[in-house]
Amino acid sequence: MEREDVLEYLTEAKECLENIETGLLNFEKTTLDGSLVERDLLDTLFRHFHTVKGSSGFFGLSGIVKVAHAAENLLDYLRNKPEVQDEETLEILLNALDLLNELVIHEENSPSGGDLYSEDQIRFLEKTNQKLSELKNISADANLDSNTQVGSKEFGLFLEETPKGSGSEEFGIFTSNPTSKNQEEFGLFQTTPKESVPQEFGLFHQEPITSSLEFGLFEPTKENLVPSKPNQQPNATSAKKEEKKSVQKKDIRIDTDKLDSLLDIVGEIVINEPMVTEHPDLQKLKLENFQKSALQLKKLIRNLQEITLSLRMVPIAGVFSRMERLVRDTAKKTGKLVELVISGEDTEIDKSIIEEMYDPLVHIIRNAIDHGLETPEERKEVGKSPKGKIHLTAVQSGKEVWIEVRDDGRGLQRDKILRKAITLGLIHQSEVDNLKDEEVWDFLFHPGFSTAKEVTDLSGRGVGLDVVRKNVTTLKGFVDVSSNPTQGTIFLIRVPLTLAIIEGLVVRKSETYFILPSIDVKETIYIKNEPINELYRNNHSIQYRENQISIVDIDLLFGKESELNENNSIEEKYMIVTESHENQMGIVFDEILGNQSIVIKPISPLFKNINGLAGCTILGNGHAGLILDVRKLINQHMAIHSP
Repeated sequence: MEREDVLEYLTEAKECLENIETGLLNFEKTTLDGSLVERDLLDTLFRHFHTVKGSSGFFGLSGIVKVAHAAENLLDYLRNKPEVQDEETLEILLNALDLLNELVIHEENSPSGGDLYSEDQIRFLEKTNQKLSELKNISADANLDSNTQVGSKEFGLFLEETPKGSGSEEFGIFTSNPTSKNQEEFGLFQTTPKESVPQEFGLFHQEPITSSLEFGLFEPTKENLVPSKPNQQPNATSAKKEEKKSVQKKDIRIDTDKLDSLLDIVGEIVINEPMVTEHPDLQKLKLENFQKSALQLKKLIRNLQEITLSLRMVPIAGVFSRMERLVRDTAKKTGKLVELVISGEDTEIDKSIIEEMYDPLVHIIRNAIDHGLETPEERKEVGKSPKGKIHLTAVQSGKEVWIEVRDDGRGLQRDKILRKAITLGLIHQSEVDNLKDEEVWDFLFHPGFSTAKEVTDLSGRGVGLDVVRKNVTTLKGFVDVSSNPTQGTIFLIRVPLTLAIIEGLVVRKSETYFILPSIDVKETIYIKNEPINELYRNNHSIQYRENQISIVDIDLLFGKESELNENNSIEEKYMIVTESHENQMGIVFDEILGNQSIVIKPISPLFKNINGLAGCTILGNGHAGLILDVRKLINQHMAIHSP
């Protein structure tokens, strides 16, 4: 068996295990009020486990087969005896799911033939078989008691003396004199046909009456009805064909490396298109037909680019659904009642980004349950429902996706956070009163920061929100926090739709070309003889509407002396007003060339130590352009020059 075939199957097995997890969580939700789970759900779970078992057996993965077979046996018994299901059976099935995920990941990373390799897996098989035996014994005892008590009274089939009227009234099978009720209901064995029979069925009536108008099965041919028969069959056949076509429409699995190669090729086309259509040799020529063709080519390439990017876009539902299990397990560990409300799961985002969103969401939701939500007793005391709620929402906003995690807990405790910040030396006691709430919440993302009294397997080490900020920043995104005492806390993650191709503003400074991501640009202004204020060397500001904002020369951002030091005003320059996390800064350039789709290329290792560069690209004029990490430059400048 080829290794590639095994890896492809393991990918499919993961999808099947995700469906099992969804089904088991629905199993638990259904049984919370003491009701029995529906047979359809049990059948679906049984089929999923059976599929995993059968396919794994084909590839020789014996360990997966054993675990799936044990869970399958338990589900098969629950299908026939749903009344014996209890909380322990659900825990066993969830444990089976965890072990199957563990075996699949182990086989991917270190192929070993798929057999069991730990004591926990062997103990699981023993525990499952023992539980199944217990359920069978309980069911057998219950059946024995019911048979001895009410067996003869329920059916009365084996009574020596048949009560009068009971047999004919209930079943009518062994009565010697059939009543007229049977004839009225079926009318199949009547010697004399009645009017009601042909009206209902019209099967044995010689003369067509109203029944034939309803069914038309044995209606004699008439001129006005002849065309209707041949026309009905083609319509039915075409309907079936259309239905069949819709069923046959399926997705195909494509290797992400091939998608990346396609995206690279499309990126090269996007780069070379302006190099051809805007070539300097053509600038002085009047080519009207060429311009029309070039414009059409540009539209087609734009469509090709959008379609190619959409191939990498996947719904965020895959990550959101995994949060349900996380909420369930964390709530049980903390002894809290938690309900997860998901919305916007159809929002699409780049596959490379969605893979990096799992860890941030895990840490935020764990913190929300462990620190944010109160215990059921505490919630009752303040007039809240014993069950806390966590809302997980995704929505597309322009070129960004906003993911919000909102809880209805106690909210962030400002005093507690400040005391911890003072203890860690992040702030002095004298500065506490001047801090805004947003600045206080920002301490939560500091490495090693935690307000937990003791270290547990859920919190206390101060690495959770640090990971959130680090991962989101790597994706060129932001994390915003807002909180209301006694009302809850909101974490808002903003990340771009894709990192492969961006919309950028192309500018020039001297002989160097730069690209500023359009998402970071607030406004472009042409300024002439505009006075600037020098606070001290390399620190200047300018009046922007009602506010004073910092203004810098691009040389200053890369460690050189600013050209603004020798000037009291700016003469014939362009200022790009950029914004990052509500901080605004003006950057001065010589020329703005316009907006353009930019394919991000990795920067050479020679420039890896230069802060503020996100990559490079090739422009339509053939020159290389440096893509600025505007947010990093703003934060770096503010940190150096803040008072």
